[in-house]
Amino acid sequence: MRVPQEHLQTYEGSRFFAPGSTNGKVARKANRNRRKNARTRQNVKLRRRTVLYLGENFAVKLFSDFKFQRFVENFNERGLIYSQFETFRHFNDMNLSLLAQKLLDSPNAGGNSVESEVLSYELLHRCYGARLAKTEMEVVYFPEGGSITDYTCEMFGTLLGVSVTRAMKYKGDFTLEDANKLLNKKLNGIVNSTQNTLEKWSKQILHVWATSHHVANMVTQAYRHLPTDIQSNTVVFITVVVTSNTTIFCNS
Repeated sequence: MRVPQEHLQTYEGSRFFAPGSTNGKVARKANRNRRKNARTRQNVKLRRRTVLYLGENFAVKLFSDFKFQRFVENFNERGLIYSQFETFRHFNDMNLSLLAQKLLDSPNAGGNSVESEVLSYELLHRCYGARLAKTEMEVVYFPEGGSITDYTCEMFGTLLGVSVTRAMKYKGDFTLEDANKLLNKKLNGIVNSTQNTLEKWSKQILHVWATSHHVANMVTQAYRHLPTDIQSNTVVFITVVVTSNTTIFCNS
């Protein structure tokens, strides 16, 4: 007979052993160990559950946040992390943190995605306690002229470079080929900037803003087939934007 897992302790304790017998004492000890193990399993489930950040500007669903911390803290770790992002205000009406405002006001290298970079930092700051270290133009490289990162920050006691990109397509469906091109370009750029920087960051995060779950799935599939030398020790942080009227994917 198959016993439901939630009734396993009661069934084994009363069905096979008489109360007060030696075997009964063994059974009670075994049951205590099972209850302890059950609490441990419950704690693991709690760690894996979705964590929700709810603020005045936006809400974020965080998946596998303990895994993300492990990826960041351990030099040789790499992998994919998912999150979901919903805005409550237009970007121009958001009350940004002081360092996010600094990022917004600072000159950059001429990219068209300032909003996505600022919100990348604001998300990591609000949800994980990241603190901006240097803006794009403050980071020093030698030799110059290669790929550069968008900003650096300290998080979980680790100095990180953060490169921000947007996975999107204006016409047609975002395909696996599109995802391959995006990841190869950005991850190779991260390897290059890490080799040339004079900063002392431990690793980098590639923050990918995705227009839909389909796009995120394409990025995931492409990542799994990349050579390890391109993946390096970069943490790929995918954020699916579920707000339809967002301007994250509009060029500045």
